[in-house]
Amino acid sequence: MASALGLSSNTFDPDKDIPDLDGKVYVVTGGSAGIGYGIVAHLCNLEDLKQTDEVAKQLAQKLTRLDALVCNAGLGVGIYNETRDGIDSHMQVNVFAQAHLTLMLLPVLQKTTDSRIVHQSSYLHKGATTSMKLESLHEMNQDICAMLLYNRTKLAQILFLRQLYSRIKATQFGTVTGNTGLPWINTTHPGGIKTDQQAQAVEAYGSLGKIGVAVARPFLKDPVSQGCRSALFAATSPDIATEQVQNSLIVPDRKVVEPSKQALDKTLSQNLWNLTKQVLESKIGNLPCTT
Repeated sequence: MASALGLSSNTFDPDKDIPDLDGKVYVVTGGSAGIGYGIVAHLCNLEDLKQTDEVAKQLAQKLTRLDALVCNAGLGVGIYNETRDGIDSHMQVNVFAQAHLTLMLLPVLQKTTDSRIVHQSSYLHKGATTSMKLESLHEMNQDICAMLLYNRTKLAQILFLRQLYSRIKATQFGTVTGNTGLPWINTTHPGGIKTDQQAQAVEAYGSLGKIGVAVARPFLKDPVSQGCRSALFAATSPDIATEQVQNSLIVPDRKVVEPSKQALDKTLSQNLWNLTKQVLESKIGNLPCTT
């Protein structure tokens, strides 16, 4: 993990700093609006995911290379509800579905030199409840309030990628040799951004939510010009490799910061991995890329 002081600067301008992407392939989720649209607008390449499990299999079969997977799609601070699979929608959309996509596309990412895995987390992961164990769906399917539902998923995204990184390093997903076998794996925080997630907060908290959004809105940044910078840096910049930014949390534009103590908890990380595997196998079937 690179230290914040180790990076050469904290400025990343997508219009100037993205290198030539000719011949490269990117998969970005959540590209229809907000931050995801901002990422896609600069990359000019999109394969958006509507049915994650089905599309993941199609992509895994068709792609011969994948330079970066950017998992940006997600629910914000919204009300509790369950999906048709009987799972808290925040955990399914923000964590389990994106974990499935990542695992399904991991083999092609491992074959592509200097590939990247980027999950859009948030600094709000620091606000996750300290009592969580991440051991069962029963625990996940509790209405712990809109903000805590969101914070939990942002923490879970970091925990999942840290566990994935450690397992790849331990060669549980094949041999790691030189520049192949181990993608550059990082989570990012976009900063305070104007997106439709503010509407979700209003729905969850009513008048109080309206007041909070109204107070915050003047300080929120544009998703296309500002909110996509940390993810674009993680997905495209050659500095990721030259400055060894690995298994890290990146905040705007390109600063590496220490995540919360919970995010570094190996037991929580292992619990989430086991739960994710259990959920995916029970809802989708045997997976070709889990251990």
